[in-house]
Amino acid sequence: GGLDHDRIKAIEDVTDVPLVIHGGSGVPDFQRKWLSQNSKICKFNIGTELRSLFGNALREAVNANPKRFDRVQILKDTHKPLVDKTRSVLKAFKPA
Repeated sequence: GGLDHDRIKAIEDVTDVPLVIHGGSGVPDFQRKWLSQNSKICKFNIGTELRSLFGNALREAVNANPKRFDRVQILKDTHKPLVDKTRSVLKAFKPA
């Protein structure tokens, strides 16, 4: 995966508008960091990445105890994986 740096540069050369990467899920963390520091990209959309993680965490929570039915208890098991992934993505933008 990854993004085409030459194409991004060509787009930057014809606009002063800050850029957004729609569909940024799957862009490697190192490339997000590099682009955030070396391009006009100011936002990376990663909704698919987080929704996929949520779906997997929910599936695991339901399958861990098929007799459990309380949605609050089931959804609690999805919280930590989502928080951990979000923190991981944000920390990847920190300077070295």
